[in-house]
Amino acid sequence: MHPPQALVVEEEHHHLSRVLRIGPGEKVWLVDEQGRSFRAEVEEVGRRQTRLLILEKKEASAARIRLFLAQALIKSKHMDLVIQKATELGVEVIIPVEAARSVVKLNDKEAGKLERWRKIAAEAAKQSRRSDIPVIQPPQPYSSFLEARDEPRRFILCEDGGVILREILAGEPVPAGRPQVPAVVVLVGPEGGWTKKEKEQALEKGFEAVSLGGRILRSETAALAVLAAISVFWGD
Repeated sequence: MHPPQALVVEEEHHHLSRVLRIGPGEKVWLVDEQGRSFRAEVEEVGRRQTRLLILEKKEASAARIRLFLAQALIKSKHMDLVIQKATELGVEVIIPVEAARSVVKLNDKEAGKLERWRKIAAEAAKQSRRSDIPVIQPPQPYSSFLEARDEPRRFILCEDGGVILREILAGEPVPAGRPQVPAVVVLVGPEGGWTKKEKEQALEKGFEAVSLGGRILRSETAALAVLAAISVFWGD
């Protein structure tokens, strides 16, 4: 019996043949919309399609949590980095938020970056073999963001107080027996940190103050550190 085949066309074909320059005999991983992974060998690279032989299939693993990132608006290159790496770390939804101390403010120019962010997420998903692309919501004011949250676990990352993250992650995301996969949202501040009022507002809305310890980290570093830790302890 011959092994099953797959055809890759259009953008994916261009990426394999022109960007990665994959040729016959080389092996790659493919991911479908159900999250299944396929190890495949390139059989033929044509002008408009790449034909591959499927060698191995891996079923998608069941997720333990749904991870959301609410990132206060920060400088463009740092925001790009957060979106790229958050995608690699399995974040499902990214919500840009305007905080009081955000250097970048909501305006027509900033809202126009949404498509750029979505393109960065799509490219990062492809590179990390994710079958899905994170939803990147339009930037929104801080108060509007708080009003919309109802996730069972809501964290606000703070420099001045809060429970050490490792203590939280030693437990379970939510009590056992829940019928649905729980969602966890992480709220990360801007370069200048949260104001006292913003922190109080978040706590009133059910957020838990969380600390990464004594180190003072840049906003983008803190975001990726907390996402990585949650992914390791509570992820797949």
